[in-house]
Amino acid sequence: MIKIYFTILLVGLIGGIGYGGYYYYKDTQNRIKVLTENNAKLEVARKVQDETIKTLTDDAKKFNELNRKLSKDMQRAESYRNNLIDKLRKHNLTRLSQKKPELVEKKINDGTQKLFDQLEGLTALPSSSSAK
Repeated sequence: MIKIYFTILLVGLIGGIGYGGYYYYKDTQNRIKVLTENNAKLEVARKVQDETIKTLTDDAKKFNELNRKLSKDMQRAESYRNNLIDKLRKHNLTRLSQKKPELVEKKINDGTQKLFDQLEGLTALPSSSSAK
């Protein structure tokens, strides 16, 4: 009788160890699967992040260059403005327009037309020869 109990205990113990090994194997395989999927997601996220960083770096360089160009253009515009202010201070336009109204009117109209032409040239859509 003890032999039967011992055999049942031994079979139960071996069965428990077998089940434990099987459970450990399945759990480990599931973990490996989850970790592999997570690793693939992280690789994709890293690639996207690297591309984003590169794009941001390129944009920052581009913006810095455009900012330098804009600063140079601003300095030229300020210089031109100061030049115009100096010219206007030298001439008394009120007195000149009273003495020679036709001359002042012609100069103002010519200057206005030139300004409008330049503004139109800057804002006009480029004409395409294929759009007929």
